[in-house]
Amino acid sequence: MSLKLRLILIINAVLLLILVLGSILAIDMAKKNVRAEVASSEKLTLYLFEIGVLKNPKYYSIESEYKPLNLQSLVNMRHLKIEFYNLEGKLVESNISESRTQTMDQAPSWFVNFMELISEPWQPKRLPVEILGQAKGAIIITPDPSYEFGEIWNQLTGIFYLAGTFFILTNILVAWIVFRALSPVEFILKALTELELGNLKVKMPHLKTSELSAISSKFNRMVKTLRLSIEQNHRLTQKLIRVQEEEKKSLARDLHDEFGQSLTAIHADAAVLKTLANKEYPKIKPSAHAISDLSKHLMNLVGGMLNRLKLGVLNELGLETGLIDLIDTWKLRHPKMNLQYQVNLKGLPKTNEIISITTYRIIQECLTNISRHAKAKHVEIEIQMIKKNGASKMIDIHVKDDGIGFSKSHRDGFGLSGMRERIHEVNGNIKIMSEVNQGVSLHIQLPLKKNPKINE
Repeated sequence: MSLKLRLILIINAVLLLILVLGSILAIDMAKKNVRAEVASSEKLTLYLFEIGVLKNPKYYSIESEYKPLNLQSLVNMRHLKIEFYNLEGKLVESNISESRTQTMDQAPSWFVNFMELISEPWQPKRLPVEILGQAKGAIIITPDPSYEFGEIWNQLTGIFYLAGTFFILTNILVAWIVFRALSPVEFILKALTELELGNLKVKMPHLKTSELSAISSKFNRMVKTLRLSIEQNHRLTQKLIRVQEEEKKSLARDLHDEFGQSLTAIHADAAVLKTLANKEYPKIKPSAHAISDLSKHLMNLVGGMLNRLKLGVLNELGLETGLIDLIDTWKLRHPKMNLQYQVNLKGLPKTNEIISITTYRIIQECLTNISRHAKAKHVEIEIQMIKKNGASKMIDIHVKDDGIGFSKSHRDGFGLSGMRERIHEVNGNIKIMSEVNQGVSLHIQLPLKKNPKINE
């Protein structure tokens, strides 16, 4: 749930709580006022009937009158229902009329039932009627709070209408204030997203609020510091890669000049020993052959190491043939792996040495990672030269396997980090797609038009 929606819901909940509490207090006060008003009317009516009717000698002819008490004249007494019953229990007259029932402000039945439920029950009052010592019937006075309930309902309806209007206007005002106050958050999220995607040129605009303005300034300074730090790391890593290549060349020279020549001498001496053994010293014949075979094996081993270290195969055979030789050699070492490849670099212009080395090292690193980590059964490699935007040429590399893959949260190891640095150094780009148990797919493009500059 967003912060904006959460704030609006919290404010609405507070307003609703206030409305409910206000309604409870209003109903409680109204209930007490109704009881007080109805009780007052009841006492007044009892007093008037006792003084003005029952003790009035003018009503001695009550039996001859059709409506002796004339209760219809009390039709406007809203809080009480007054009825006169004769000795047989028959209703003689009442102050309730159909017109009064129709014109009375009625509350909904559920509201009346609710008010009656929370109110104390009303008890009717019975007033016996005697004229000249003879019982004539009884006046029944029953409290009737219907009018009061109707008035309470009308008052509450008006309050609810007013509260609803206030509720809507408050929501509109709060929503406007919240959205206006939090709108800079969108700029912050957008800037953070761009930074997450690797855009180190992102810059957050100046925000008006003092707190958010401080965040904006801090963010821009952080991005600048991060950009400088990453650029410095790039330079150091690229320098490390170049130092490694120089060390490999130096090691290759030492192996060739010292170790290689020594092995050649040993192999030559072993050949002399084999000749002597065949003619004069047959007992040393097995040892001579063993020395010769071992020296020959070491010479082949050193030759392979020289090719990997010095990359002399690139100078002698070219990039395309060197890549094919690298892949074929890897296939021989991993016979259980189903590797299919296509290398088509015909028409490739004379490239910078760094481009050739970068291409070779990328394929070498990919094959190393597949053999060490991927646990793949099928591998596909496609290397070709393409033209982009009509004129610019680049080496296009696709490497795909069906291994265990890795998740998006996977952190690059040293090999993959070095590969990225090599690609960055020649202004290339790399796209890696992978899911757990779905293999890895790499798409790499290395431009040929622009010679990369070496940063010392």
